[in-house]
Amino acid sequence: MSDQTTQKEKVMGKINEIKKNVETFIADVNVNELKESLNTMVKDAQKDFSNLVDKDLGVLKTKFAKEKGILEKKAKKFYEGHKKEINALQAKFEKMVKTSGKKQAPKVAKAAPKAAAPKKKVATKKVAKVVQKITKKSKKK
Repeated sequence: MSDQTTQKEKVMGKINEIKKNVETFIADVNVNELKESLNTMVKDAQKDFSNLVDKDLGVLKTKFAKEKGILEKKAKKFYEGHKKEINALQAKFEKMVKTSGKKQAPKVAKAAPKAAAPKKKVATKKVAKVVQKITKKSKKK
């Protein structure tokens, strides 16, 4: 048991020693000062980041301006090289628009209608008489 008691005393001694160290550290360091130093560190980091971003933006702007100039030059060269073709196509297009805007000429008049074939005369009287005779005969039977 004496071993346990001595171990307890050693542990309690160590705990008390740590407690004293923490108390002296807290007494030495003011929490408000620590907050202020953290705030200044954060502000400095923000400034550095902003400077880097601004610097990168400036580099990107100049790069884009340079690319824009190159693309404009290429477009002008292309246009100059194909100017004749473009003008010819434009003229064709305008001509097509003008012709489609006008009324179309009337089509050639249709040929005279074909003469109607003469109708065959149907002997309706004869048919009617034959039908009457057939009906009379059928009634008699």
